[in-house]
Amino acid sequence: MEIPEELITELQAPALGLSDLQGVNGVGLGMREENEEFSEELAVRVYVDDAGDVPELPTQLADLPVCIVEFPIEPLFTADDVPHDTLMGGVQIQQAPQSSGTLGAVVMRNGDNTLVGLTCQHVSGDTGVRVFQPTAPPMPIGSTPDLSASLGKVVDFDSPVKQTIPTPAGATLWLGREVDAAIFDLDEAVAQKGGAREFSNEIADGFGAVAQTLTPTVRMFVRKRGSQTGPTGGLIVGMALAVPWSGFTPPVGHKYAMTNQFEIFYTPSECPDGIIARGGDSGSVVLQSGTHNAVGLLWGGAQAGGRRALMSDITTVEQRLDVTLVWDPS
Repeated sequence: MEIPEELITELQAPALGLSDLQGVNGVGLGMREENEEFSEELAVRVYVDDAGDVPELPTQLADLPVCIVEFPIEPLFTADDVPHDTLMGGVQIQQAPQSSGTLGAVVMRNGDNTLVGLTCQHVSGDTGVRVFQPTAPPMPIGSTPDLSASLGKVVDFDSPVKQTIPTPAGATLWLGREVDAAIFDLDEAVAQKGGAREFSNEIADGFGAVAQTLTPTVRMFVRKRGSQTGPTGGLIVGMALAVPWSGFTPPVGHKYAMTNQFEIFYTPSECPDGIIARGGDSGSVVLQSGTHNAVGLLWGGAQAGGRRALMSDITTVEQRLDVTLVWDPS
């Protein structure tokens, strides 16, 4: 069934509007359905919790008939808190107990072609801090921690913490950067597994390997695989954002900020529970939907989960840390 691209574009706005209605789970295009019988007629498919309690809906959209489909969609994903012998993007990491984030991808340093892990600096901590997968062990003072889950130590980062020249705005001195990113070596990951640990250039859940990196644009549909919410998707609706950043405590009289950021708004059909990201998804690599092109590094949103998230331009991350997401595992 061929669906014209212009029709998809025309239905984007009304589809999001209908998806805000109580009881509506999503809107899409496809085969017309009635009593679970299908025809080749193209229709707008509106998914609802209960076909016996449907909100008032139009009978046509974009000159197409509307059919109601009862489909009480529920998320089928739990937090990824298991060890991964083959390390890849999208899995949970920690630098300390109860402080989880996401390994965005295993990437290559341009200077020496070594493999390192990429995440956010507020997830990994400063240079020299250990990163574990999936969780960090208890570290009581005076005892030797269990390092069997350690991946390695942070070797470089770039974030507002590194900014030294402030920008005055009123009574506040702002220290701003365009990325919140860090890389950590994988030396201990190899040692703990006796050299058997494998590293993949792929992202979990079938996202595959990154083919190239691109600068994101407004109206680009994107998707990501976070360690807490799994695969979700959305639409880039804003750019050039300057927002406060609370990853670390700034010097007295100063505030940290992230500049030139991109805002993602959830796509209902790709976020069944209405959440595109929550705490622990920081560090996820964001891909352009329908491709293997990486466009962002997710770092911000609502801690408890929400419809919006913030990301940095992945090409800026590559430049600041001198790494590449595209490498040949052979």
